[in-house]
Formats: sequence, structure tokens, C-alpha cells
Amino acid sequence: MTPTLYGARRCETLDPDRQTRDPVPMAHRPAPARLDPTVRDALRKGIEEFNSWRFYDCHETLEDVWRESGGKAVDAPLAGFYQGVIKVAAGFHHLIRDNQKGAVNLLSDALRLLEPYRPAALGVDVEGLVAGVRRALDAVVGLGPGRLRDFDRSLIPTIKYDRDALDAA
Repeated sequence: MTPTLYGARRCETLDPDRQTRDPVPMAHRPAPARLDPTVRDALRKGIEEFNSWRFYDCHETLEDVWRESGGKAVDAPLAGFYQGVIKVAAGFHHLIRDNQKGAVNLLSDALRLLEPYRPAALGVDVEGLVAGVRRALDAVVGLGPGRLRDFDRSLIPTIKYDRDALDAA
């Protein structure tokens, strides 16, 4: 299948009832205020959980941050970023539990949410994360629902981030 089925172009074809909000282009977003230290620590913890393949824990850790950042509110500048990372974690959680449909849906939506934050946000290498998710998603789609056990788990990306940039956020 071609990459146009998901990712940046997917938001054009999604059912409008499923969209929580349209991504707000970076140029139109207000600069976020300095992060609260507890939010910074939670983001760091969520990244460490993700990189340890504790995807469910990452989802739980970052869900509170997402809610505190404004959740589904359109004027919450970082809510889409947090929700995108949450959906990446949830997508890989579904993948390792052999739920192809859940993995494809969540990873595709995560790409849509993270796209406006490229190349980086809060020191997180969003560009690298998006590229890794796309590679994994291509493989999942290519395998189909009956062959997820053949998925090459080395394709699961790690979230890379600049500790100094996160500390300065």
C-alpha cells in the first residue's frame, strides 16, 4: 500500500466525526509558556517508558500531561504533540498484542497529530519519531492482520530527545 493512506494526507480523508481537532500550523501557535517542572519530569518519564517498550505505562503517564495541557482544546499549543506521542505508544501496545486494526488506526492518527510539530518539539526529535513510525506502519500494513507475529520488532522506534532542550523548555 502507498503512504498516502495515512500520515500527513490522512487528515484530508478522515471521517470528520473521528477528528478531535485539526492540527494547528506551527506558525499560528502561540509559544508555550515555560513548562512546569512536573510536566517536564512526566514527559521525560513517558519517553523513558516508551523506550523501554512499556507502552501502556507511557500512555498513562502522558495522558495526565495531555489533559493538563488542555486536552482537545484547539488553543492548547502542545496538546496535539502529547496526544500524538500517546497514540504512538498505544499503537505499539496494540501491535505487540497482535491487534493490527488498532495499531494501524492509532499509528496513522499519531502521524497526523505529530506532523505540525516537525522537526522538533520540547527537545524531542519529532522528525525521527515520525520517520520511524512510518517505517513500522508500512511494515504492519504490508503484513496484514494475519501475520503480525512476523513483524520485525527492531522497527519500533525510540524517542530521541535533547535533555538540555527539554530542561530549557
